[in-house]
Amino acid sequence: RALLPLLRTGAAATRLHRGASAGPGPRRAMALYRTEERGRPCSLDYRVFFNIGDVKKFKPGYLEATLNWFRVYKVPEGKPENQFAFNGEFKNKAFALEVIKSTHECWKALLMKKCNGGAINCTNVQVCDSPFHCTQDEARSLVESVSFSLNKESDEEEQAWCFLGK
Repeated sequence: RALLPLLRTGAAATRLHRGASAGPGPRRAMALYRTEERGRPCSLDYRVFFNIGDVKKFKPGYLEATLNWFRVYKVPEGKPENQFAFNGEFKNKAFALEVIKSTHECWKALLMKKCNGGAINCTNVQVCDSPFHCTQDEARSLVESVSFSLNKESDEEEQAWCFLGK
């Protein structure tokens, strides 16, 4: 039940006027980060969120409800509950920034062929000094050369609606 208000987003998110509330849930989270054309935040709440502790303080239960949703959202399909690193403990901003930095360094090493990428295709058109760099035309030719065997039934969109009991 704690999750329902968080998931009720209604229609597509619209631009909020300064000081307006986006309500609960994902739209609210998006409003905290989205900025107006003039560079001013859409929500004044952005000023109180500097670290994970601030989320716990100003939005009690929000992190736990989000974690719980990610833990059980596949269960109705017959899949097991998701497991989380660090026993589901929330990490702080410094930890997140270190993960981003480390991931970026690994990505750079991969594109510069300083590590073995295995089956990962690193062909790209953006990183000019990469040994995997290719031209736009070469990339287009590569994409067009890949043959897809589409199943006729896969054209129909499949949807499954599952519900968790109380």
